[in-house]
Amino acid sequence: MLQAELDLLVLSFQQGDKSALTVLYQHFQRDLLRFAHWQVQGHRVAADLVQNARLQVLKRVHRLEDPAVFTSWLYRAVRWEVLDWQKQANQRLTEVLAEAELLQAPLLPEDDFADCLSGFSAEDQLLVRLFYQHELAQQDIALILQIPHGTVKSRLHRVRQQLAAQIRPDKIQSAEVKEQQGEQHE
Repeated sequence: MLQAELDLLVLSFQQGDKSALTVLYQHFQRDLLRFAHWQVQGHRVAADLVQNARLQVLKRVHRLEDPAVFTSWLYRAVRWEVLDWQKQANQRLTEVLAEAELLQAPLLPEDDFADCLSGFSAEDQLLVRLFYQHELAQQDIALILQIPHGTVKSRLHRVRQQLAAQIRPDKIQSAEVKEQQGEQHE
């Protein structure tokens, strides 16, 4: 969906159009669920957290001044719900579920990013997922993570270099050797 279409739907939603809400919900639901599911590490509470974020958006949509930032606003709402849930989970005692219950049918298909991002920090994994999996603009990611746009750019650059080193270590090492040899001859 084009940004202009999203903006018009948000404006209609702000004016009370229930059908606009339905279209927006359908457009974002799967990606938001995937986003929350990854952050809670497969816990079945992801759908509830997305729903809670949706309710928060319903209550506060009239406060949104720029419909162009709706996407980042929505992702940030989910992120805050997840952070609140994680904080509460750390503060309360929970019963451990049997392994068989946890291994029943997963909510979402296997995660393509899990293997290649396993060695990265949680912040870097979140950044990569927002950019590549959810295809959000760097400016939107900056708003979601509440960091400067330049920080998003530099972190993405660093992660890309690290991923390239993992994927093609032999080519990178040979390029570094050639570069060092060139410096020695000068």
